[in-house]
Amino acid sequence: MIAKTYPRPNVRVTAEEIKEKYNLETVYLMHQNESPYGPSPAVLEAIQKEAASLNYYPSMSDGALRDTLAEVLGRGLTRDNFWTGCSGYETIELLARAYLGAEDEVIITPPTFGAYNKMIGLQDSQIVQVPLTGPTFVPNIDAILAAITEKTKLVLLCNPGNPTGSILVAAEMDRLVNALPDRVILVSDDVYHQFVRNTEYPDSIQYVVNGKNVVLIHTFSKAYGMAGVRVGYGIAKPEIANHIGGMHRGFHHNRLGMAAAIAAANDQAYLQETVNKLLDGKKWICEQLDELDIAYIPSETNFILMDVGRPSQIVTEALYAYGVITRPQSGDLENYLRVTVSTPEGNAQFIKGLKAIL
Repeated sequence: MIAKTYPRPNVRVTAEEIKEKYNLETVYLMHQNESPYGPSPAVLEAIQKEAASLNYYPSMSDGALRDTLAEVLGRGLTRDNFWTGCSGYETIELLARAYLGAEDEVIITPPTFGAYNKMIGLQDSQIVQVPLTGPTFVPNIDAILAAITEKTKLVLLCNPGNPTGSILVAAEMDRLVNALPDRVILVSDDVYHQFVRNTEYPDSIQYVVNGKNVVLIHTFSKAYGMAGVRVGYGIAKPEIANHIGGMHRGFHHNRLGMAAAIAAANDQAYLQETVNKLLDGKKWICEQLDELDIAYIPSETNFILMDVGRPSQIVTEALYAYGVITRPQSGDLENYLRVTVSTPEGNAQFIKGLKAIL
């Protein structure tokens, strides 16, 4: 008997539908935190080269990618500090399968990435919610520590947060790491870390180097511009990383994904160029929001969460006519809209629509 069931993923409104309805030539996708600039040219070249061998199985192992990540990130990391997944989502899902069981508890800090609930629920584990606090939505370390019980297996933080864009600073992260019982693993979902410029952001890799029970989640979907390829990875001390990596089936990754990820990791210059353009775009959007007197959460990501003063679903649907798709929020954040930084043209179109609507 199946203990829990979940609905199939729903299909949101598409760019094609909006183009047809409003007779538009261009629609800007500013709702899923994707990069509008796409991957490095080296990625496209690697995919084209690998496409000629699609009739053959890929490597049984992800060792080549793990070796590349160890070389690029340095810090004394080796291939045994990594495991990979088909996206950052699956990277966490593999961790949940490896460590969670019935009645185990996982602490999360809402509002946060909604997929955590399903990952935990599929293991029949219990979710313990410790809400973010303050005007900038930051984790409450004292409340997290107070929520830990004998059943707690994981503390799952999104840092920077999604949908908030805020961060847990190093001093507070240190306090949490040092106070956690040895049996509890801290998972820091850092998939937006390349966009952070705040000098108080934790040096999370150092926790791994020092042998702490800290796991980091990274992805190729965001800053690398490869959301359609679905490759992510985790970083942890070898006993954790190798245990989770053992959850892989043979031929876990496809040829194109592995070739693309290796090429992307080896082109750090393109990555930084893309990040800089998106940060410039975010700065421009925030300047326009300041002029419009629209409150927003200071963001260390490629998106901005703003208070539009009315149900954000209404604003989202009104923006369709301007060729812009954004992400409305719900519940306590009903009046908040999340927008992904786009190209200068997309950013300008978003502000144009927002001015007209509000």
